[in-house]
Amino acid sequence: GFSQVEGIDYSKTFAPVAKMDSVCLVLAIAASQGWPVYQMDVKSAFLHGDLQEEIYMEQLTGFVQDSSL
Repeated sequence: GFSQVEGIDYSKTFAPVAKMDSVCLVLAIAASQGWPVYQMDVKSAFLHGDLQEEIYMEQLTGFVQDSSL
């Protein structure tokens, strides 16, 4: 696990994820109405948020970055 402590290493966390009950309800309504259902993934949606404080990170031991990146 992580050794971060709330209030020291970070202040807030948030994950924009729908609850499973909400997903099931929407899928049930779509199925009962015969509506088509689509899915998509946005991989870089939250990469450029404004931060209120400076954040420092260390690269993990043994991590090797691909030179093509």
